[in-house]
Amino acid sequence: MEYKLSEVDFKIKTFADKQGSDYFPLPIILNYFKTATLDFVGEKVKIIEKTQEVVDDIRPLIVPTKLNIIKDPNDNSRYISGLPVNYFRVLSYDIIYNDGTRCRRADVLRQGEYKIAHNNPNRTPTKLYPLITQESNLYQIDIGENDVVPRYMKLIYCKQPNFATVSNTNVRAVNLPDEAIEKIILSTVTRLFNSTGDQRSQSNYQLQEAFRKFNK
Repeated sequence: MEYKLSEVDFKIKTFADKQGSDYFPLPIILNYFKTATLDFVGEKVKIIEKTQEVVDDIRPLIVPTKLNIIKDPNDNSRYISGLPVNYFRVLSYDIIYNDGTRCRRADVLRQGEYKIAHNNPNRTPTKLYPLITQESNLYQIDIGENDVVPRYMKLIYCKQPNFATVSNTNVRAVNLPDEAIEKIILSTVTRLFNSTGDQRSQSNYQLQEAFRKFNK
């Protein structure tokens, strides 16, 4: 199935109609679908972080890249690197230096944590163990006092999903595999029921059974 937005809208409305729920216009359905998708992707990212294995459900969103690193014009003791514009969640990162070496471990810290770590003699930033903070769309990198210069950051990240719009329903609802979209549809239906406080809302098992019958 192509899972165009028009088809996803039809499936969701069919479930809602079968369960006697209220009517939901497409803009509302799309908003709930987007929220369910981002939550779905976020949960899959957590699994990747624990297992270090990319799950097929969000494989189209996983991107390896290299980020240029420059001296921070506002802080000579640090470097900065800009995040990709379609960045959603980071999976792994590595600092590569101009002599071809790389760090052993880089910690991404909150600004408050960075100040505490920087003043801790056991956490002093070094080439092998740099301290990194994220400020808006930038990484700030502290490698301490070193002769080497960080050349680039090797990054693997999850990009933001691409969604169809209400003005163009004849394209795929989101750039994820069919099985992932099916799970997101179920989650969207549940969220719609919960949003209205509908006592007739079905359990996840009943929704899944209805979905299987609908797909036959």
